Amino acid sequence: MSLRRFIKRINSRVDSVIAPPSKNRRQLYKKWLMDADFDTALHLGSGRDRHRLGQQLESKGQVVALDPDTSGLNQNITDRKVVGDGQRLPFRNNTFDLVFSEYVFEHLPDPKSALNEIDRVLKPGGSFVVLVPNPRHYYAKIADITPFWFHQLWFRLQGVEDHEEDRFPTQYEWGTLSDITNVDRWELENFESFSGPTGYTTVLPVHILFTMFDRTMANKPKYHVCYLAQYRVPT
Repeated sequence: MSLRRFIKRINSRVDSVIAPPSKNRRQLYKKWLMDADFDTALHLGSGRDRHRLGQQLESKGQVVALDPDTSGLNQNITDRKVVGDGQRLPFRNNTFDLVFSEYVFEHLPDPKSALNEIDRVLKPGGSFVVLVPNPRHYYAKIADITPFWFHQLWFRLQGVEDHEEDRFPTQYEWGTLSDITNVDRWELENFESFSGPTGYTTVLPVHILFTMFDRTMANKPKYHVCYLAQYRVPT
């Protein structure tokens, strides 16, 4: 067994013993989407959609996958795909009943423009569901001060086979607890906060220190790793 795999195995044991209990964020995100009523939906920043959310939601209504990266969209199996920027959406006003995005806003240099655009294309009574990392969490802080090439190297060292896909430079201009809970243009209908731990430090001998931090912050959402929010547009 390689040293890397040995350390990851030890760290998995550490997580099982001292990590704070946390809901599965992706499963909950998917559940909220599958429970949503819509005729037309926009998957904002879909990329290749490796979890095939768009395809699964197409059983409920029309889904449009939008991303500026053509190589990612070419791998996306959603029926309708559009190359575009989330900060300047190429759609008419009041087009969609649902807009959803996961781990996209941390890559946007101007997230307020994206929120304005989402507001513009959503119909009255429509929903916006977003899964976003918290810029105040340690992993976001570390990512913010390290170069992009280092992020790709880090995933390669962890044995992530698709380390060059779905990895884009981060901005972390929006996504704090205050950002999420103070969106006054829409009603915050559902909200979940996730305390961690993350998988980014599992190859480190000091992973236990990061896990202990997450444990200490379990009851302090301000320092949780990410948030899931569902907003409703006023009718």
